[in-house]
Amino acid sequence: MDDPHDEAEKLAIRCPGCGQRFKVGTELRDRMVECGTCEHRFRVNEEVIVRSKKFYPGERPGRSLERFSRVPKTIASAQTTFQTVQYNEEPAHSAFEPTSPLRLIFGFIAVSVAIIIALMLVFGGSPGGVLFGTSQSKRLMLAGFTAIVSGTFLILANPRNRAKAIFGAVATSAALLGLPFIFIDGNQPVTSVTDIGGIRNPGKTAAPDEVEAPVEDDEFALLKKEIGYDPLEREIGRYGKEAGTAGRGVMGIWLRGLQEIHKFQVRDYIIRNTGAEFSSHMYQRDDGYLMVVTGVVDDFAEMARLCQSFGEARIIDSLRVIEVQVDNEAFLEGAHDKLTDMKNPAFYELNRRELESIDLERALKAVLRLAAAEPKLYRDDIVKRMQDLIREGDIQLQGEVGTALLVWGQPGDGSEKVVRDAVLKIAATGKEVPESLVELLVTRKDLAVIPIIDDMWARDSTTWEDLYSAMGPAIEDAVLARFEKGTVILRMSAIQLLGKIGSAKSLPVLEGAREAASPEVRVLLDRAIASIRSRG
Repeated sequence: MDDPHDEAEKLAIRCPGCGQRFKVGTELRDRMVECGTCEHRFRVNEEVIVRSKKFYPGERPGRSLERFSRVPKTIASAQTTFQTVQYNEEPAHSAFEPTSPLRLIFGFIAVSVAIIIALMLVFGGSPGGVLFGTSQSKRLMLAGFTAIVSGTFLILANPRNRAKAIFGAVATSAALLGLPFIFIDGNQPVTSVTDIGGIRNPGKTAAPDEVEAPVEDDEFALLKKEIGYDPLEREIGRYGKEAGTAGRGVMGIWLRGLQEIHKFQVRDYIIRNTGAEFSSHMYQRDDGYLMVVTGVVDDFAEMARLCQSFGEARIIDSLRVIEVQVDNEAFLEGAHDKLTDMKNPAFYELNRRELESIDLERALKAVLRLAAAEPKLYRDDIVKRMQDLIREGDIQLQGEVGTALLVWGQPGDGSEKVVRDAVLKIAATGKEVPESLVELLVTRKDLAVIPIIDDMWARDSTTWEDLYSAMGPAIEDAVLARFEKGTVILRMSAIQLLGKIGSAKSLPVLEGAREAASPEVRVLLDRAIASIRSRG
């Protein structure tokens, strides 16, 4: 391999005859050589030695650089007679960089928090709002804390424009702190008082000559303050005329000690069991909630009975209020191992309690467990509660309760009317009726259900044919009425039904349809006719 150092010591020459380039050793300088290409002889001297331009590291020749202008060198010359161009220094450009995602997040948090709290301060003081009953001092504390948080994030989102960020934070703080002074609705504080003897006892109202009016007024005034009576008083005044004509009015439920996690269960339970309006609202108080129930029948005894499912209820007639000392343990589910073990002595007792829960999800689980168990204990109580669940629950719960009643129910326990009413209500809405409810009525031979099953059979003969036939000869007239008007599928189902339950009066109809029937239908007609004649 040639040494790179030897290559550097050779001379690059060009033949004067043909122009071919060669490299020769330095020892041939000033000597005669012969070209290997054209055989021309010449002397190696300065005329034939090729001199190339040196390039330093990083330097490369390129034509692409010629398109850039060059600043001419200023050459002092006495012969220059014109003014030369003077170039200014290139201006300094500000650095450009995109906004970081973290700064965008900080800005979004600052703006969002300020807007949300501002809307709460503006609209939250209305009756039922999140700030209804909150004092002005607490609203100012909320506005001040929000101003600090929003201003901090606003400054962090603008590190290079601190002056503008501080100005925006100050403006936001001023706006937030000013809202509690402008929007003052519902900022009255709710005070607490001690127990007032004699007023919370249910039932009796003292005679006018037995109670001193000033003392009674003072006691009721204190009690109204404790309850936070204003929303109920407004609804009573607004609903008074309608209550007088429609027989429905307003009452309050004072839920002492109710935890927030259970308030929606109580509200839904009251509405679905009383038929109250969905606008019935709960107002938070220092020691629980006041529920203003609108559009409800003035039956305080029945309302108190419902409230006893989750606490001890007392009636305050003069204020149209039912006070309930809530037992929050009533909302807790029993031990799972005992609820699911049918051999456990507490199985029936615990599941009976679960049925009485105001939480329909817990009640549904208990229904499913009892449907698979043998009816041994608490049969009457469990059946009665299942009937109540049919009235309260949705279609899914009603279907599961119907399955359980097939196991637990007995003839004469009153389930027929409850189930029949539920089936009529579901059928009127056009929804699918649970099969278990219809099966219960068919098992009890409830003749009042025949028109209901007849309509369902006419719409879907395949699904309801077996249950319809279980009603026996009582359906013969209804089936014959459908025979001439129905579709081919319905007529085939009617032929099979008449073959099972038909009597001699069905024979003329079946024999008259035989001549124009198709071969398949004729086979069904022959079987039905033979079956009816065999029964005599």
